Amino acid sequence: MPNSRYKVDAVARGLEILALFTTERPFMNLTEIVTATHLTKSTAFRMVSTLELLGYLERDPETRQYHPGLKVLQLGFTALNSLDVAQIGQPYLKSLSDACGETTNMAIREGADIVYVARNATRQIIGVNVQRGSRAPAYCTSMGKAQLIDLSRKELFDLLGEGPYPKMTPNTIIYLKDMVLELEKIRLQGYAVNDEELAIGLRSVAAPIRGCRGKIVAAINISVPGSRILRQEMEEQLAPMVVDTARLISLSLGAPPN
Repeated sequence: MPNSRYKVDAVARGLEILALFTTERPFMNLTEIVTATHLTKSTAFRMVSTLELLGYLERDPETRQYHPGLKVLQLGFTALNSLDVAQIGQPYLKSLSDACGETTNMAIREGADIVYVARNATRQIIGVNVQRGSRAPAYCTSMGKAQLIDLSRKELFDLLGEGPYPKMTPNTIIYLKDMVLELEKIRLQGYAVNDEELAIGLRSVAAPIRGCRGKIVAAINISVPGSRILRQEMEEQLAPMVVDTARLISLSLGAPPN
């Protein structure tokens, strides 16, 4: 059990307030929150006002009742979706690694980053320490780019800006105009390539995973040391394998066959 001396009371109170809302009680006014939490009215008001400002609560101006906001739903869906996708995808990653002899990964996108949620490592790639929970920028990773392909230019601008982005290697794409062209190419060919854009000595090829409504929910890749395979060889030999595996995982998640 975590040590109670590290407890932050304000955070704990905020979470306690959010936990009050259930399927049976989706709406509460300030008086009900005060009664349920035993907080003073002024403290409860500050807490709910903060949660409202951050998007975790919403207030009906007519009834003056609060209900969970979009941020709460997003947190829940992200946790459930990443767990389901990782559990479903892990056997496919293992089969893919067995077939190609290389390390395979799965990641979801959280904002401008990707988060690794599943991994089947066959060998250690020098200079790269990746494990479940590791994060990396979406703009310079194959799994990140694979998950950006459905975004409009405005959405990409809102997410990444025009650039320049941090230049991880000489191969890193650092301007939005170049990223837009790269994503169009990925859409047409069905897979994304990381040609030593995140780190020198690392190449990968990725494909997006789609959920039951056809929306991209994750991506998988095959990751290889750049010294062992050329980009052309990777695209010819490994890209079809990762695309086919991504399709199988998508179908397992209920994605439309097309």
